[in-house]
Amino acid sequence: MSEPVCGDGRDLAEEELAKIRKGADELCARLLGAMKGPSGEVHPQSALCALGSCAGYSCQKDVRDIYMKQRGLAEDLVFNIVSDKQGRHYFFGDLLNAPLVNDRYSLWSMVGGAVRQRGGTLPDINDIFRYISYTVGGEQFGKVRSCRTGDSMETYLENLWQPLSRIAAEYAPEGALHTIFGTALQKLVYAFASSMNVTEAARIAMESAVSMSKVRLGR
Repeated sequence: MSEPVCGDGRDLAEEELAKIRKGADELCARLLGAMKGPSGEVHPQSALCALGSCAGYSCQKDVRDIYMKQRGLAEDLVFNIVSDKQGRHYFFGDLLNAPLVNDRYSLWSMVGGAVRQRGGTLPDINDIFRYISYTVGGEQFGKVRSCRTGDSMETYLENLWQPLSRIAAEYAPEGALHTIFGTALQKLVYAFASSMNVTEAARIAMESAVSMSKVRLGR
């Protein structure tokens, strides 16, 4: 499996890299162990959706920890909040987009690093954001397009967030969980590229991540 690197090609500092790599390895091992079928196989699309969902939510958790818990800002000052007809809330905004796609070590940067290492083409991230904004609150929200997965994104998030986030918290300070999840997602995209198209693997990962960055867990 590839070494985790930033999507722009810059290596992480060795000490930080070792800690992040170890945490990401533990996340992947825990996830794949939980998702093995009767014959020991893992369905790649389901695993990418599951980890992507948790990785996306880790971005929201980090933003909450930094701006609400540490700095004391109100939720509506940190996020742009959208409500659907059932009264469910969804979270948007520049602060959330930073660990998702804009920061040097964002999920998108890490997943993009795996795609480039495999010689693939990046999926259209703008299309992913447009699709999720269009479907939020609707029946198609939380379902990966053109793909079969064992469960919905929200089911994976509800079942896996607690055990996986506890692992990530052992290796990342408060507000930096997404660095562990992003590195794990990079490893998974890279690994599954031997059995599926790497662009499609990255699309599933990021579609799941962006979608579940928007939800309130346990609603």
